[in-house]
Amino acid sequence: GGSIRQPSSFCGVTGIKPTYGTVSRYGLIAYGSSLDQIGPIARDVTDCATILEAISSYDKKDSTSIPREDMDFTSALVDDVKGMRIGIPRDYLGEGLDEEVKKAILKAAKVLEDKGAIVEEFDLSLVKYAIPAYYVIASAEASSNLSRFDGVKYGLRAKEYEGLHEMYKKSRSEGFGEEVKRRIMLGSFVLSSGYYDAYYLKALRTKALIKKEFDKAFEKYDVILGPAAPSTAPKLGESLSDPLKMYLGDIYTISVNLAGLPGMTVPCGKDSAGLPIGLQLIGDCFQEKKIIRAGYAFEQSRKYEAPAMTKEGR
Repeated sequence: GGSIRQPSSFCGVTGIKPTYGTVSRYGLIAYGSSLDQIGPIARDVTDCATILEAISSYDKKDSTSIPREDMDFTSALVDDVKGMRIGIPRDYLGEGLDEEVKKAILKAAKVLEDKGAIVEEFDLSLVKYAIPAYYVIASAEASSNLSRFDGVKYGLRAKEYEGLHEMYKKSRSEGFGEEVKRRIMLGSFVLSSGYYDAYYLKALRTKALIKKEFDKAFEKYDVILGPAAPSTAPKLGESLSDPLKMYLGDIYTISVNLAGLPGMTVPCGKDSAGLPIGLQLIGDCFQEKKIIRAGYAFEQSRKYEAPAMTKEGR
């Protein structure tokens, strides 16, 4: 949860995850079918809105695709947030959030407030249950979806094996990475007899409660603002050696996936090491235009800086 927004935050670019069902998933390798969504990563808000407008449409080949009429996303590229109601969850600013990231996020909120937006903090307490709920649901769906990659119907087939059982075992052991295998095993466990009710059904109930809490928040706010990640990018390979830390890195993005909401990351600064910090803007279902408008307005108040990797000498 956050495969668009988190890397965008780490790399100093812009990314949009649209409302679930807006972009067809036909042809995508299914991981977590109720959570997966395709969206653009680009240099800025304008490019993201343009690409999203181009790839959004109803597709009868995707059973989760939703017919929509309001997909002229570039019409929201307006530098005007006067009167827009923006909420910042207090739960996003607490323990675990890097102090430099927190300062950058609050500074970004002040920019929007100075441009006429109404900004205030509020409680969104159920998001603390998003990580366990997400990884139970996503892993369960992944274990089912990825079972097709057995070396017979789909996927890599091992070159050396004796018998059908060994062919399955070797093909999946060699074809999947360590993190994928970890999630398949977790998913198989939570779906197994005796644990289905204790884990999977409980996670589904938690997902529904989180969605209700977001619905309540959007009765008052147009946009929810917060960090995209608790820290800037980790060192290469650091996350794989500590999977729990890697999962906690998704703490601000996965609740958006569980609720099926649109979310966007916009660069809002750098830490003392020069690494990019991303601002996350979350909208209600089918309200991509509001987060695009807020993101665009914020973007107009700062000078664009190319990601470090594109600068000469880096």
